[in-house]
Amino acid sequence: MKHLYISLLCCFSALVISEQPELEWCLDDFPNRHSYPSHGSPYGPTVDFMQELAKRADIRIRFSPNTPFARCLRLMEQGKTDLMTSLNTSPDRQAFMHLIPYDHARPEVLYLRHDANDVWSVSELNTLHLMVIRGYTYNASVLNLVAEHGQTIEVDSLESGLTMLLLGRANALLAPSQSSRNLIQSNSRYHDQFKTASLKFQLSEPRYVHLGLSQKSPHAHLKQQLHDAIESMVADDLIHRYFHGAPAQPEH
Repeated sequence: MKHLYISLLCCFSALVISEQPELEWCLDDFPNRHSYPSHGSPYGPTVDFMQELAKRADIRIRFSPNTPFARCLRLMEQGKTDLMTSLNTSPDRQAFMHLIPYDHARPEVLYLRHDANDVWSVSELNTLHLMVIRGYTYNASVLNLVAEHGQTIEVDSLESGLTMLLLGRANALLAPSQSSRNLIQSNSRYHDQFKTASLKFQLSEPRYVHLGLSQKSPHAHLKQQLHDAIESMVADDLIHRYFHGAPAQPEH
């Protein structure tokens, strides 16, 4: 009888698991957020965040292969993958993704070589060859500044921009603050090579970091389910614990 009970319990558990929708999370190697080793599974705070999200939304998460960010966006647009994280919003992305906010975005920063003259004003910036990252969604005030800048260079990625800056092929790089800090810390080649300019950029309006759900995904109907799960995580202060090093609030 005991063996029959255990068998029935295992069958029931397998049935429950099989009924849970499985969504693919498209991701790359994003140092200090989600590392994607050559062998083994991704790990890091964003992975912890997604695993907790899966539990609360009653879904399963499948990791994509290590996929460049721009390709993930194309796959999302085509409905060939389901989820992305750490996204800014833009009209283009809103056209093919449901964007669910989960954290506050931070202003971009201006990186210079460590031995370069500091930049305090936009007028000083206008004399420099300025790099921007193709495909990255900058806040509106920075976009206006870039549009008026006469010496802008587009680079394929944050890493390409830092490498070009290191080699002296441009004077400055407009970069997302957190991911650039993560990349510099994780690559010894970049240590002590850069500094942030004194020129600071203010957000023209509150901005958020989002979870993206492809509108063409077969699981697009789970938008509200995912939203509610994220809201519960925000309420439990888990976003701070995962991404800002703050302990979660005690339970009462």
